[in-house]
Amino acid sequence: MGAAWPERTTPWPPRSAPLFGPEFTRDPLAYYEALRRDFGPVAPVTLDESGAFRGYLVLDHVYQLEILRNQGQVWARDSRWYRDLAEGALPLDHPLVPQFAYRRSRLNAEGAEHTRMAAAGNQALGELDLVRTRDLVEDLAHQLVDAFLPRADADEADGAAPPPEAIEVDVLAAYALQLPLLVMMRLMGMDEGAALATGNAIHEMLSGGPGAQRAAAELDELMLALVTGKREDPGPDLVSWILHHNRDSGLDEHELREEVWLQIVAGRGASTTWICNTLLELLSNDDLYADVLANRCSMDEAMNHVMWVNAPIQNLFGRWATQPTRIGPYRLDVGDMAIVGLGASGMTMRSAGLDVSRTNNAHLAWGGGNHGCPARDLGRLIVRTGLEVLWDRLPGIDLAVPREKLTWDLPYVARSPAALPVTFPRPSAEPKDATRWTASSTPFTSSPPPATSTEERERPSERPGRLPRWRSLVAWWPKR
Repeated sequence: MGAAWPERTTPWPPRSAPLFGPEFTRDPLAYYEALRRDFGPVAPVTLDESGAFRGYLVLDHVYQLEILRNQGQVWARDSRWYRDLAEGALPLDHPLVPQFAYRRSRLNAEGAEHTRMAAAGNQALGELDLVRTRDLVEDLAHQLVDAFLPRADADEADGAAPPPEAIEVDVLAAYALQLPLLVMMRLMGMDEGAALATGNAIHEMLSGGPGAQRAAAELDELMLALVTGKREDPGPDLVSWILHHNRDSGLDEHELREEVWLQIVAGRGASTTWICNTLLELLSNDDLYADVLANRCSMDEAMNHVMWVNAPIQNLFGRWATQPTRIGPYRLDVGDMAIVGLGASGMTMRSAGLDVSRTNNAHLAWGGGNHGCPARDLGRLIVRTGLEVLWDRLPGIDLAVPREKLTWDLPYVARSPAALPVTFPRPSAEPKDATRWTASSTPFTSSPPPATSTEERERPSERPGRLPRWRSLVAWWPKR
């Protein structure tokens, strides 16, 4: 803030609710409904047993939209406004602090500074050819499916019994966790070695274990190497286009690394969870399954339905009051945190008698205002293509366990099953050789123009040669 905190005028409410525990994890939608009955459109909540991590959970769709649009400039994304953290009530070593720690990037900037930091990345995304990008996503999706299908020739060579007629696989670990991240790393123009190292670092950092800080530092080094390499040798990729458009934005080296980091990491959890939750809804909702099978409902509509009934992103943290304000019945002081409860949007819309059908796009899953997701088309394309490949390649796919037997990760932010085991009949066609990291086409129609030299250089559409160990990217992901 740069100035002394104003004196508190409103104490923390005497009554609050825990936003943790088995009841919340098992059925957050029912939990949100109970909070709505007990507290109304806004509920004071604590997120751990100590009560140090706390905020106001906004359940009402109208209030959520007001906060996200932030037309009154009341709310900041900059966690330096978080009073409990600044005053030491929430310890810096709290395990959830890294999820909203301040970073010098568009994620935490407001106003003109946000516009400046976002410009180069948004313009680079505009260079994407979505038709070519779909080809890339489809190619990687097929390779992931091929990698978990048994190969009859390998079994016979080892003298093993023929593969079973029914195959079981955890589609979260083998497919949904990997596809969005692999796509983004390919769009960034990474070679196989950098992609493997980046994937390991991201996983360790987001797992929150003892190596998280080291992994974060390693990821910064990888992003620096990527930016430096693309500056010296630009190609048809997002990083090269970010550097090209940065001539007008003036991002420094640190800000460039942050932009690349953000684009790789930001959509990973949402896309992974959206794939899983849509597949789960298809396999446990007979009406939706029949409608998609009969082409009465498109995959896009099934995905949209999930945004209302089992939102991939349940809660948006990181909105702090920059002035005294009011949400519903509660008055907030400067530095108090609002939590936008996206998982409750469908419930509040239905209770108001409003439409939450498959074609209603009024959900707030993409955020809103200046901090709305700039890559909606890309995110939707990755999820839709990933689901369509699974749907086409694995006819007869079904849950390996009843839905009520699934275990779930604590849905602070993303709601996802800890594993999604499915079964499907063994396909008659043998899988292809899933060893390619390079693909036959690039999602960009061209490389950026040279920065200084006017001499034309011939450049292949992709680096020559094939990287023979793409399968290592399939094997890399640690078991959860």
